[in-house]
Amino acid sequence: MKTHIPLHSAALAFISVLTTLVVTTSVAAQSTMVPLLTRAWDNDRSGWNQHETTLTQANVKARGLVRVTSIPVFGDARGMESQPLILPNLTIADGTTHDVMVLPSMANIVRGVDATTGVGLWQTTLGLPGLPITGSDSLGPNPPNAMCGGPFITIDCYQINDKWGVLSTGVIDQDTSLVYLVSWVSPDGTPQNGQHFMNVLNVATGKIVQTVLLDGTSGSQTWSSVMRKQRSSLVMTNINGRETIFFASGTIMELGQGAAGWVLAYDVATNAVTAALATSLGGGGGIWMGGQGLAADAQGFLYGVTGNGPVFDAVNNFPESILKIQYTPPAASTPASLKIVSWWTPYTDAARSPGGYPGAGTPAAAILAAKPAGVSAPSEALHPVNAAMTPSLQGATSVTKKNSLGRNVRLVFPNIANNNGAWWDEDLGSAQGALIEKYGFYVVSGKDGIAYVTKTADLGETKPTDFANQSANCAKLASPPVWLTEDPGPGNDPCTNNQTQLNFFPWGKTRHMHMTPVQYMSPTRGQVLFAWGENSQLHAWAISPAGLLTYLAQGNEIASVNVTNNPGGMPGGFCSGSSNGSTAGTALLFCTIPYGDANTTVTNGRFLVYDPENFVTNPDGSQTIPVLWDSQQWNIQFLFNKFNPPVVDGGQVYVPNYNGGVDVYALAPPPAPAPAN
Repeated sequence: MKTHIPLHSAALAFISVLTTLVVTTSVAAQSTMVPLLTRAWDNDRSGWNQHETTLTQANVKARGLVRVTSIPVFGDARGMESQPLILPNLTIADGTTHDVMVLPSMANIVRGVDATTGVGLWQTTLGLPGLPITGSDSLGPNPPNAMCGGPFITIDCYQINDKWGVLSTGVIDQDTSLVYLVSWVSPDGTPQNGQHFMNVLNVATGKIVQTVLLDGTSGSQTWSSVMRKQRSSLVMTNINGRETIFFASGTIMELGQGAAGWVLAYDVATNAVTAALATSLGGGGGIWMGGQGLAADAQGFLYGVTGNGPVFDAVNNFPESILKIQYTPPAASTPASLKIVSWWTPYTDAARSPGGYPGAGTPAAAILAAKPAGVSAPSEALHPVNAAMTPSLQGATSVTKKNSLGRNVRLVFPNIANNNGAWWDEDLGSAQGALIEKYGFYVVSGKDGIAYVTKTADLGETKPTDFANQSANCAKLASPPVWLTEDPGPGNDPCTNNQTQLNFFPWGKTRHMHMTPVQYMSPTRGQVLFAWGENSQLHAWAISPAGLLTYLAQGNEIASVNVTNNPGGMPGGFCSGSSNGSTAGTALLFCTIPYGDANTTVTNGRFLVYDPENFVTNPDGSQTIPVLWDSQQWNIQFLFNKFNPPVVDGGQVYVPNYNGGVDVYALAPPPAPAPAN
């Protein structure tokens, strides 16, 4: 496997020595861990641990990190897709106290380990008797990879995972020491017979407290009637004293019958699904968000983003939309409910790919009615999740323009024929947005790499007629949209009425966003967002209390740098941050990126630690986000986990990998004192 990692045998020997030292001293060196109960630390999905007291800019720069150990998970070659969760200071069955880390594998095997040492504490297999779903690119007469996206059920076009079990990150209820995880189980391992279960486990013992079959109804649709990938993480809220867990989902096939996005509410007190909401009448609008969960504000409103779908009507069908959802808990005489109370939509897929969208211009109900029961519709067969949907660049045209920094950017416009439906897949919901509650904004950026700053009080309620006047539609936002991941210059209007003008690749490469922007409150710059798109560098943006996004700086390191052919690789970078509150010198940003294309291959990864505060000013006046530590310099190799950011707690950094577990990093020991003369 080709990488840019140089080989330094002396450095490898040095790591071996340091690793031995850290293993023997790490327990004494750790600070107190803080609870990591949900993905990205909080319901705003900030991605920031504000209570890290060990790691600082100074000691990371001076001493660097070493990989202390790798904690395995079992049953799946790639390991886990969910983020580790941590419940500190928990007394387990033998009377000892541990910071317990919960690690579920894609084989539905959950391990509880000591978060400091990695030592196993318990192990549990989830679900009723049955198997995790067997990964496949075509369940039919074709050999593997012969017909990715062919007329059979496709789980994973490129066979990255061999099992599909716990896909999403769960949530821990700290008050009860219970963890909630959604598993996918089948009696024979096939998705056709698969069912999803909510599993409630005691974090101290690993014992299963509840196993609940998940289902829900929205209008005439039933959640369990279609094979679904439940990738989006769970979120827990407390509304009027009622604890509720919410999770979102798409389907295996993005446009087949019942291929809607869904949100389900799971009531903690009764261990039952109390409400469900479909985002379309079965014609798309899946919820993926790069594995991130729905965001939730202090009032309990939920925020999420949908993906592609043929029909937007602002009534029952909300593909490519930013959503605000209200949950009303059950009362004595009324059932619980979920409803979309506000939304904003930047474009339609039919307009992005005119004539090339399956079912373009056809009402969603008619699309569904045209599909015989039990038979794959053409759209279902042709457009599975994870398929290669990037337009061909054969015969493409290109122009060069100057971006807002005065740099030349080559824009490549694919030759789009009427039957080329690739631009129907410009998922706005390829990443979750950043919910900035103190300012009242929800900042969303999808595959176009355009950031939209919506106002949470009123997202804008786009109507289909608004697309004829996009400037008015964008006026509903807090500020004009910006090109977050790659700036093609002022001649490319993100609010154009001709939406096909958005169909281009800067320098011939995709700039899709899959990570949730990381939120950092800088003592010198105010609220900063960090974002890392495909085939691009890390970017820093400031957002003002009025919602204006201002470009600040970028890194020098490029995601998927080994992919030299167009349109590049995916999914860009995944990052998280830490600091000791607002204490100067403690802010750090931790990111992983792939060397290759992590969509189609299992590729090596690169782990970087940045200084998010002290930018370097270049001779041309631009600023660079400096690297404090780089795994590439130490020949540390691991397989990149494509939707899972590093997390930092108690002086240790946890990096999920595709080697089958989680790598643990800590500060290298201080250098030995010089011998006396």
